[in-house]
Amino acid sequence: MPVTLPPGMAAVMADRLEVRLHGEQIGWVARGSRRERIEFEWAEGYTPGPVTLTESFGSVLPKAPPGAASSFFGGYALEGRQRERLTQRRGISSPADLYAMLREFGSSIAGAVTVGDPDAASRTQPAYEPVSDGEIIRRLRRAADDGDLGSDDQSRSMLAGLQPKLLLARFDGDWYLPRGRAHSTHILKPRLPARPDGLAREHYGHALAAELGLARYRTELVGKGARQYLVIERYDRAVDGQAVTLIHQEDAAQALGLDWVDDHAKFQDPGAPRDSHRPSAYRIAELLGSLQGEGRPVAGFLRRLTFTVLLGDNDAHAKNLAILHLPGRSVLADVYDAVPNLFQDGRIDCNLALAIDGSFDHRRISAAHLIREAGHWNALGAGEPEQIVTATLADFARALDHVTVPPGVPAAAVTQLAWNVERLQAGGEIGDRPRGYRRRRRRA
Repeated sequence: MPVTLPPGMAAVMADRLEVRLHGEQIGWVARGSRRERIEFEWAEGYTPGPVTLTESFGSVLPKAPPGAASSFFGGYALEGRQRERLTQRRGISSPADLYAMLREFGSSIAGAVTVGDPDAASRTQPAYEPVSDGEIIRRLRRAADDGDLGSDDQSRSMLAGLQPKLLLARFDGDWYLPRGRAHSTHILKPRLPARPDGLAREHYGHALAAELGLARYRTELVGKGARQYLVIERYDRAVDGQAVTLIHQEDAAQALGLDWVDDHAKFQDPGAPRDSHRPSAYRIAELLGSLQGEGRPVAGFLRRLTFTVLLGDNDAHAKNLAILHLPGRSVLADVYDAVPNLFQDGRIDCNLALAIDGSFDHRRISAAHLIREAGHWNALGAGEPEQIVTATLADFARALDHVTVPPGVPAAAVTQLAWNVERLQAGGEIGDRPRGYRRRRRRA
């Protein structure tokens, strides 16, 4: 039910919110001309430090363009049903009210940005409350039933994404519920009856990514049946004892300035693939090629794009690729939410989130498509795209032999992954796997 505010409460609500990056005040957020808009102004005398705030407007002083600022801060906001449920619970009249969402939940979001009412700081002191295994299960069930974060009115946290989840902190093996402005260290996802093997698939996708060196954080499947959940270590957090250090990040949708209200804006549009309001592999590669500092993010992007095709991950949209902004440099974040989605029973849509060399259809992709796609970027050396794709195919084939398949992952899905890599290594398109296909085991 919506929260009823005490008489006079609306009158004392802040007319602007303080924005901090790694604890340092950098600016202020105020309401914009529409509910889905905010205004962002840098703090007086602020000088950009070694960590970039965003690729979209980070060097525009003293006031950011309203559209770019709204897309950036809105990119940290809740999505889908979570947005509707949690804004309703906090008495926010519209799920598109970005300012109100930042006021209520901006104290702990993805990365190292925090947003909050400075006058309410004393009422939202960070604290950690021990939580039992039974309470974790209860909150996960509520998150699954309500489609939200399993949180309560003392939480000031939010995390983008459509899947139900619970944000907890783990210190020395014990679980704690973050209160007020306290930060979580882990994401817990409940098992959903409509997708009983979904958690096992995600755990397997992460294990394969880790084997290829694309992910360094840990995941763990806990429990069985309806009480099963997936534990995901947050790569944007570092823990020392009970001190949580934030690591700044933004996703590609934020960096590209995509509309935060439209849940479809993070996907390339097959009907209008050149739409500048949507992402594409080319636009993302162009963005990554402009990053400052050490590293080869464009090469890394081609490697993970190849991994996406091999895995059959049709949800690798712009919000599922992030940039870590570190002192003096920006790099690709670890692969996350990588799931072999395309190989579920009954699925008929074979489209990928981003076209590769003009093709959305996963069945029509070959290694040559990936190489030509990278050639369009004009960001890699001669012959380098072929080297990256070839090496990634070989690494993926080895990973299939080395990584233990979690219980619950259908054997047909694993067989399909073997088919994918064999077809691409043979120079063909993925096509349709024959019924009689049997996976060929590699020699030791």
